[in-house]
Amino acid sequence: MKIVEYKKAPGRKIVKRMSLQTKSTLLSVVSLVVFVYGIIVLTKAVWLESTNEVFNRWFLLGIYAIALVVGGMIMYGNALQMRVRVDTRKEMRRFFRKNRREMAQRKEAMAKKQKPKVEKSHKEREKENPAKSI
Repeated sequence: MKIVEYKKAPGRKIVKRMSLQTKSTLLSVVSLVVFVYGIIVLTKAVWLESTNEVFNRWFLLGIYAIALVVGGMIMYGNALQMRVRVDTRKEMRRFFRKNRREMAQRKEAMAKKQKPKVEKSHKEREKENPAKSI
């Protein structure tokens, strides 16, 4: 008997390769669909309750609907969190790029302001440290 190796589903590879922005966009669309579907099911449960349907039927349908609504909201929250990560990363990169340019300009300006070093003659160096002349 041959043991089958566990392989990842092809969809996982696709999702892993996606950018964070694409993942957040897809997750937000799916979460809104789940949320709206939950609202529709909740409306059906309320309608069943108003038509004096059996308690178990509309109650369980209402619980299912609330689970869908809450699940959609949680998924949307995760999508927003991903989107905030993308935006924060962009802003941080802009900030660092801008500061890097400004620091380079400041260094150039400081270099221009400093006087060039004048090399001392052999006699002047000897006066400072006579031990080096030996």
